[in-house]
Amino acid sequence: MTTNRPRLKSSLPKRANWLDAAEQAHGDDAPPLTASVSAGQNGTPTAANLAPRRMVSTTTSKRRIQRRVTPLELIQQPLEAAGRKVFDLRRFLLVLGVSGLVLLLPNPPGLSPEGHRALSLFVFTGMILSLQPVPLPIAALLVPVAQVALGIDVIGGAFAPFADPVIYLILASLFLAEALRKHGLTRRLALYAIVWSRGSFHRLVLLLIALTAFLSMWVLNTATAAMLIPVAISIAQQIQNRDDARKLLAVLVLAIGYGASIGGIGTPMGSGENAIASGQLNQVLRFDFFQWIAYGLPMVAALAPLTWLLLIVGFRVPNVQMQVTPALRELVRTRGLNSQQKEIIGVLGLSIGLWVGGSMIERALQLPATLLSSAVVAILAVALLSVEELIDWDDLKSVNWGIIFVIGAGLTLGDALDKSGASTWIVGLVQPLLSGLPYVAILALLIASTFTLTQFMNSVTYGAILSPILVTLGVSSGIAPPRLVLPFVFTLALCYMLPNSSARMTLVAVSGAVDSPTMLRSGLTVGIPSAILVFVIFALLNLFGLT
Repeated sequence: MTTNRPRLKSSLPKRANWLDAAEQAHGDDAPPLTASVSAGQNGTPTAANLAPRRMVSTTTSKRRIQRRVTPLELIQQPLEAAGRKVFDLRRFLLVLGVSGLVLLLPNPPGLSPEGHRALSLFVFTGMILSLQPVPLPIAALLVPVAQVALGIDVIGGAFAPFADPVIYLILASLFLAEALRKHGLTRRLALYAIVWSRGSFHRLVLLLIALTAFLSMWVLNTATAAMLIPVAISIAQQIQNRDDARKLLAVLVLAIGYGASIGGIGTPMGSGENAIASGQLNQVLRFDFFQWIAYGLPMVAALAPLTWLLLIVGFRVPNVQMQVTPALRELVRTRGLNSQQKEIIGVLGLSIGLWVGGSMIERALQLPATLLSSAVVAILAVALLSVEELIDWDDLKSVNWGIIFVIGAGLTLGDALDKSGASTWIVGLVQPLLSGLPYVAILALLIASTFTLTQFMNSVTYGAILSPILVTLGVSSGIAPPRLVLPFVFTLALCYMLPNSSARMTLVAVSGAVDSPTMLRSGLTVGIPSAILVFVIFALLNLFGLT
């Protein structure tokens, strides 16, 4: 039995159709929703200039006042509604049944009783995060509860991974994203991209991919996609020909979704799966922020232009000339960056510098170790923004706190598998199958299987389940763990084909810009060559002894 709150079964759309909404609201002669959309005090498009999917109205004694829903609100509504599912009894019983069945099976040879219980936890975690019989954050919190119930660890140990520094790195990333949104920096950067394109649609797509990728390196990729998809909608609605507009809107929205995925590769804070992998790697070796970006940045630099080329060629996109005057006029009207925007850029720039060079500064100045670690720097950056009154607690209430619990659940699972010896046992089953194979063959198998499975399974969930196994496999087989974990995580980002594979692709789907066949076809067209490129880069790194 599935229970939902009755009031949520309303007129919320499964997807938004922006072009139809514009015509219904304003008629054929309505001004297009372009980069010239005026900005409110916080830098976001004002409601008066946005074509709504539906109207939320209140009645006064004299007249009806209608509030138009902004693109960002409308895109997020289906996600919020989906997140309010209360309880799915059948799925929950299925999770308990399969997990219990694993627990009741005879203890496998070579596996301790604690490891057997951890194996049941492994199954429980994978199923409850995948099937989501309860809202995802609650499902994630049930993982340490199950760990205690199974007698794997005491309460303090089970919840200890939720205090991992990487949790606070991601949390601070979400706060930084809110500061960028609140003060209109993302919109301003998008306007710059329009102007720099000089009216060339092809150049604009490339600039949007680059912009999205850059932002996704420093704030969570899903937050970046949510901030920029409305900008893509605004741009597309200046195109007069409806057929061209629909096609080009799909390209713009996909470019942002793919750009967010690619950029998230660049840093540990770019995605939830990165955070989990970084936490697991740091349990067996010191793998700091700089070491991650040493791999991540070249990968971003290689994937971004490839993605642009595949999008342009795959969709046979005409190089439509865009009007840049409205965007230029808005930039002139706002007279450059205001003091608040400058302060945010300064804080972000300082943070990036410390993230990259923090460990070197510690050694040079003989500071305490980890004083300038990425998590500490991120928290201090948020504190500074708060002191400068650029954000306050009310701004942070809207942050997606659920991702924190999912990351914590992934780290909890890894801790349980390691402590109980279950990960070593699992690796013992896999290792004979890989023995004698060169690293390149193992790499090919890893990337091919990951690319296939991540299209059907949420990338964060998949990362939480497999990252600890790959770390243990690397240690036991003599392969440096980053050589397995990093290509795995980078391939997870290429989950382009289905909406359920990641939150950012869900945003792409519910925007109404991309239908399911188009998403599937584009995901294959862009995803497969991208996965091959990941393989080639790591194979070359191995060839030259750089991994």
